[in-house]
Amino acid sequence: MVANAGSALGSARLLDLDPELGEGLAPAALELAHRAFTVPVVDAPPGSWAPDTVRAAGIHPFALMVVEGLVVRDLVIAGNAASELLGAGDVVDHQGQRGGLVPAVSRWTVAQPARIAVLDERLLPLLRAQPVLAARLVARSTQYGTRLAAQRAISQLPRVEDRLLALFGHLAERWGRVGTAGIIVPLRLTHETLGRLVGARRPTVSLALKDLAGQGVVVRRDDGAWILRHGALEALGSGNGHSARPQARDAGLLAVGGARWAARGVPAAHAPGPDDRAALLARARHLRETHAARVAHHRDILARRPPPGPPR
Repeated sequence: MVANAGSALGSARLLDLDPELGEGLAPAALELAHRAFTVPVVDAPPGSWAPDTVRAAGIHPFALMVVEGLVVRDLVIAGNAASELLGAGDVVDHQGQRGGLVPAVSRWTVAQPARIAVLDERLLPLLRAQPVLAARLVARSTQYGTRLAAQRAISQLPRVEDRLLALFGHLAERWGRVGTAGIIVPLRLTHETLGRLVGARRPTVSLALKDLAGQGVVVRRDDGAWILRHGALEALGSGNGHSARPQARDAGLLAVGGARWAARGVPAAHAPGPDDRAALLARARHLRETHAARVAHHRDILARRPPPGPPR
């Protein structure tokens, strides 16, 4: 693979790139780590990218850490690709599946301008002197593995609609922000990439997304981001194996005037009366209260995420 020609290799202090790694250290240890922990850094614009370019520069990494941006890593076996998303804080192996019995190829693509810290062998003696920092890097790698396991479980759901719904919930927990219409997932992912994330072909994904949009649970915005409606994941949590499908309701029920019902050909005996209108108002109040509770719940979940890295 040819690396992105616009990639730039520089250097930066690790704790400037990710201050959270140094939280809780004693002031003297923090100052020492801040001065000593300098790592190579790759600034990569959108396009293909290959970690081999780092080794070609004479650097011997043991891992990579995404500082900001979005990187898609594909693993290709027998012509079929499975994708994973790498974002801020992810600590990953840089070599892929080299030397395995099953022939496999790793393919890296920068989806949004990314900054990648190269954790190389020069860092090892410093980490031995600062085991807390070493433990935090290991924890980052473990967290990444846990998220990847969740993605694998999502790809095993029987229905593609459920896979996509669960995937958007998975992505929203990390990258989402709460809006009035639902959780906004600001990732511009193509149908093909979504298919590789959930183990489905692009045409199937397109049909499933159309179905979810028709239900109003997952909608794509004009800017390419996605909206996951509040409450869309409730059916998945119930374990019933079906996507959340809002019940179809006749919008005409909101037109309470008798003349309007007569114009629609509804016999007067079957037209909604005062009790029906009261039930509709009670239902509307319940929906408003439920919506407010879901928004508060989602905000609480998203507020517990680690803070993003510093701006470039």
